[in-house]
Amino acid sequence: MKFYEETTKWEVSTPNHTYLLSDDKSKAFAYVRAGTRTVFKFKAPLRLNLRGRTFKAVPNTFGYKIETEQVEGRVWTVKGSKGDEYQVSEHSGNFNCTCSGFRFRGQCRHVESIRQTV
Repeated sequence: MKFYEETTKWEVSTPNHTYLLSDDKSKAFAYVRAGTRTVFKFKAPLRLNLRGRTFKAVPNTFGYKIETEQVEGRVWTVKGSKGDEYQVSEHSGNFNCTCSGFRFRGQCRHVESIRQTV
């Protein structure tokens, strides 16, 4: 999980906030309202609609302790074709990957590369 500042250019005057997102940016765990430094934690992770939105990673200068997500089973870190790192996890024979391809299609080359070695 990392903090990401939204950099979307809106047509109307809408402030961009900073969010604590999962590595694949599919879930939001907390946010910091624009112009403040207070972190508001969600009771449960929220799914974000990323269509048309842009983000940039920012350092955690809010004094917030980021809890790491616990993944059951085995986990591998796989480097993508553009240098990004993704987490491939396996639990009870089911594979998951943090890349956007897996999120949209349910399959990706990162999972296939791990399946070939297991």
